[in-house]
Amino acid sequence: MNSTVFKPSFIKQWVKLPVLDRMLILELSKTVLAVLTVLVTIIVSRKFLSILTKAIDGEIAAGTLMTLLGLKFLGTLIIFLPAAQFLGILMVFGRMYRDQEMSVLASSGVGYGRLYRAVAWFVIPLCLLSAYMSLKTLPWSEAKVQSLLRQDEKTADLRGIKPGRFNEFSRGDVVLYTESVDEENGLMKKVFVQSRSGEKNGVTVADSGYLKQTVTGSHFVVLNKGIRYQGTPGHVDYIISEFDEYAVKIDDDNEDEDTLIKRESTIPTAMLFKSQNPRELAELQRRFAVPFGVLMLGMLAIPISRVAPRSGVYGNVVTAFLIFIVYFNLQSVSQGLVINGKAPLWLAFSGVYILMLLTIAINLIKSVGLRWCWQVLTGRTGL
Repeated sequence: MNSTVFKPSFIKQWVKLPVLDRMLILELSKTVLAVLTVLVTIIVSRKFLSILTKAIDGEIAAGTLMTLLGLKFLGTLIIFLPAAQFLGILMVFGRMYRDQEMSVLASSGVGYGRLYRAVAWFVIPLCLLSAYMSLKTLPWSEAKVQSLLRQDEKTADLRGIKPGRFNEFSRGDVVLYTESVDEENGLMKKVFVQSRSGEKNGVTVADSGYLKQTVTGSHFVVLNKGIRYQGTPGHVDYIISEFDEYAVKIDDDNEDEDTLIKRESTIPTAMLFKSQNPRELAELQRRFAVPFGVLMLGMLAIPISRVAPRSGVYGNVVTAFLIFIVYFNLQSVSQGLVINGKAPLWLAFSGVYILMLLTIAINLIKSVGLRWCWQVLTGRTGL
């Protein structure tokens, strides 16, 4: 009787990775996650302090505080994903060089080609994930942040008004005082307003008042049944008038760049592809910089991670940091060239990555020698 030998399916055989690949994927996942956590925590902590300060001052509602923090965390995570992956690969391979593990792998026939194939199992899925997050999730999160901030604008001034205190608006040109505020209907009792326009000052006293936002987004304090004194200090030409209803604008004409979000960052990526606006094209380039950064920095990390066995604990981390700073600044420069129209669109989009490919080639030649690279290109030896 012939016994049937059980054989795993083709898919299971394909999915089952070699030991080297599984080891590198596990080590890279843990290290990149740790580095990303540290980077995002540092950046988000600073943003959290800024958001918390605005919430204390009444500029942001307490109910949206944690939502804004979560969205900021998500956006920061996406932006710093290439840097975390770059440092993670550098730290894992640097440790393997210092612990002589790379020497053992090299004596077993593991070259740069085999290392690239192993790292590709980690870098390519991460590149695809970062592409989705940068092109789809990032504009959604920033649009959500802008929507929350716009909703807060309707009640921001009311939250900023503290009963029994002098509240400044419009960079000090408007000072408002009220004895009490009814939080249910927003009605203020016993209101005092001092407004300044050039050399003229106006003092208004009213029995009650409330805040109103126009369709254009401007904010006014509407006063009911009061007296207004207007004139120039030191002169006797004051005008005294009584009114049933009077409105004073309390908007600050300067926008807070830390709070407002650029409109381009909220546009869906599909619409940016059809756009001819330079700023929108620069925003498209900024989003593509995340997945391309994951791919390019991942390729660059392998040759520059080679260190001497007795080198320091952090190896080439300082070099990697400088490379990333240059890469990040070049991205900003190329986006500026797109906005100003000082360079062809194809060059502004691809110039940084051409330089990155040259940097990768130079570091590979430096690590293995020009002769070996030539032999690989001519097929005289394998990777």
